[in-house]
Amino acid sequence: RVSDPEGGFLPRRERRRLLRGQQREQEGKRGVAAGARNWVIGLLVIVLLAAGVWWLYKESTKPLPGQAVADLGREHVTDISDVTYNSNPPTSGKHFPVWAKRGVYDRVISDGYLIHSLEHGYVVISYNCSKLITNHQSLITPIFAHETEESHEEPVATPSGEGRPLTRMTFQPKGSMSWFTPESPPSIEVEFPESFKSESCKKLVDELSQIAKGYERVIVVPHLDLDTPIALTAWGRIEKMDSFDRERIKTFISAFHNKGPEKTQE
Repeated sequence: RVSDPEGGFLPRRERRRLLRGQQREQEGKRGVAAGARNWVIGLLVIVLLAAGVWWLYKESTKPLPGQAVADLGREHVTDISDVTYNSNPPTSGKHFPVWAKRGVYDRVISDGYLIHSLEHGYVVISYNCSKLITNHQSLITPIFAHETEESHEEPVATPSGEGRPLTRMTFQPKGSMSWFTPESPPSIEVEFPESFKSESCKKLVDELSQIAKGYERVIVVPHLDLDTPIALTAWGRIEKMDSFDRERIKTFISAFHNKGPEKTQE
């Protein structure tokens, strides 16, 4: 039974009318609640879409690390003695048909091999310990610093056949193998100067090696002609550094890792 507001009982017809009215009222409340909920959800979707579009815009317009270097092509040769590259270290151009695989190398590797690695999406971290600034060097006056520049160390070349060292492909792959690793590298063509035996050099190599461990296509290699302590190269891109900067190095690697012009499975 359904009672009226005065405490009596309503006829069946009135009861049905009152129940229908109560149902419509409840449905109206549910409709308002659902409408408000849908409005909030729609607003959140719009906000998220706007945030996503803004993020994509920021990412697409964010400047890439390093400097762009003009592409010199990808021709395979076995002698680069007559090649002039447009950066040091090179980021493209004529190179050997054999490439260096990931890892830390204990000797100077010809640019002919490393450019081929860049083509496959490797990032090469080159270092020159002769350019490291030690605490002792930082105290040298400008006059003495000038004298130091005049008497800088020169790498010692070892016999490597005809021509200058590091300009000819000396590594002979076995069978179908077209690459080498730090465990089976080309023979030594250039000896290190004394600066590469210092504790500061060992520390730098260790820091660079720790970074390289986290990536599939990163090479750490000494480079005696480098005019800064560190240089990062990818295909068509270079960044030179006067000191070790972990985040800056990782940013460069993340931007160009495995993004060379030749896609390979390794």
